[in-house]
Amino acid sequence: MPSLNRGDFFESGTTTEKSATQGDYAGQTRTQIVESKIKDKKPFIIGETESAPKVYGISLDKTKFPYILTYTKKLGNDAEGTYPVTKIFKDKEFGGGAGSGGGADDTKYTESCQCYFVSLAFNVIKSRLEKSHCTPENIAMAAEFVDARHKGKPITYTEIVDKGPESWVNEDTYRRTANIIYDAYSKKFVDRPVYCHRGSKFMDAIYDAKKSVMKTDTFSAPGSFSHDKWNPGDIWLSTLDMKDKPLAGTKTWAEINQKVLELAGELDKQKTTSLLGVSLKKLQPDGGGIDKYNTAKRKHNVVVKYKDFTFGKTGKFFNSADIYFNFDVANVQLRSFNTTSSWQGEIKGLAAAGGKIGGGNLNYYLEKHAINGISIGYPDDKGKYSKIDRWKETSSDKVDLIKMYSLYVSLSDPRKQEIVPLDEFVKQVKLKGNGFKFSKNMCLMFMAAFLSQTPDVRNKIATEVVRYAASNTDISSFFIKVS
Repeated sequence: MPSLNRGDFFESGTTTEKSATQGDYAGQTRTQIVESKIKDKKPFIIGETESAPKVYGISLDKTKFPYILTYTKKLGNDAEGTYPVTKIFKDKEFGGGAGSGGGADDTKYTESCQCYFVSLAFNVIKSRLEKSHCTPENIAMAAEFVDARHKGKPITYTEIVDKGPESWVNEDTYRRTANIIYDAYSKKFVDRPVYCHRGSKFMDAIYDAKKSVMKTDTFSAPGSFSHDKWNPGDIWLSTLDMKDKPLAGTKTWAEINQKVLELAGELDKQKTTSLLGVSLKKLQPDGGGIDKYNTAKRKHNVVVKYKDFTFGKTGKFFNSADIYFNFDVANVQLRSFNTTSSWQGEIKGLAAAGGKIGGGNLNYYLEKHAINGISIGYPDDKGKYSKIDRWKETSSDKVDLIKMYSLYVSLSDPRKQEIVPLDEFVKQVKLKGNGFKFSKNMCLMFMAAFLSQTPDVRNKIATEVVRYAASNTDISSFFIKVS
């Protein structure tokens, strides 16, 4: 992920400022984000990778572009120098990629490259990888057992080297991840070779079987039960023939999930693995390990307890377009993921960090347990909602700022922040733009409907939200998470 450039700040060929569509400051322009990070005393990364040096901003000179950031290396110190904003790394707070895995384009390279390194460990070196093992010649031999594709087109290792994110290479993520998987499964993958799949026909057949089961077995879950909520395997490892369809013919969720457990070697007295879904997350500079999800004993199926919520990370309403929905085991960030559409939640602070739950599914669980969802928008004058059958987001042009203000007042704690008067509220919302208005309004409506429920109902909704976001529903299947 590169540093910021003019295109991140302005619409092409104009001086119209662009807003970030994701991240902690979604809805703010990049200029506003720089100023917010200075005010919130958050560090800036100076360079082209996440591991580059960090500094703290003191002020921003906006006389001409590129704007100039005055910085210090330690909070409280005097100014030590300046950098143009085009030297600042576009991290997730600026809306860059997905933080742990990069954007969609990066993902196809990182997941495919991981296949090559896992194949190198299992099929060529046949042991943990040392840096000296990771040569182009050895990777070429490992490629024989890799079927990595994007939209049907093969992704070669040469293409990955040319176009993949540098940070995964610089931080040795591929080799370290391959070693974590090898340590855990070198004795369980008894048969060899171990084929490594990303977007292959073999992998398509796995999810085709899931689609088939959806037609033959009903269940109590949102209609948009996506593939990754059943099994979020970014890559699949298998000793089966590459033309096999291992889950074909299964007709119920119990049957298909039992088959996944059986092939993964997770049933009693089993010692061998022949099929394994692997969810990948970029490793921290040190450490890393494997966590198993949806095992036969379902160790993650705990009751989640709701704690509280905050207006963004800082608790300041106008600083960001999100709300943090906080539980005893994790947090879920509620926000729009496409400026003025795609309002949803993303789980934070759990092994499954990064897992998402769409707005329609958030509303589904509200209506399942509380009857009243947020489909209809605002409560009436008596605070009542009326249930409708179809989920629909409230677009920015349909937001009633008077009712949005009423929700803001009812959900704000005057002990923690000043509650601004209506005219100032309307002024600030308009200054923030449509992205902020859409996202924050959806968050307010959800929290108002949620908080109107009893503590027991809140915990039921919280449990379902976290489990869905973590691909840990009652009908999700076994996978491992490497992080």
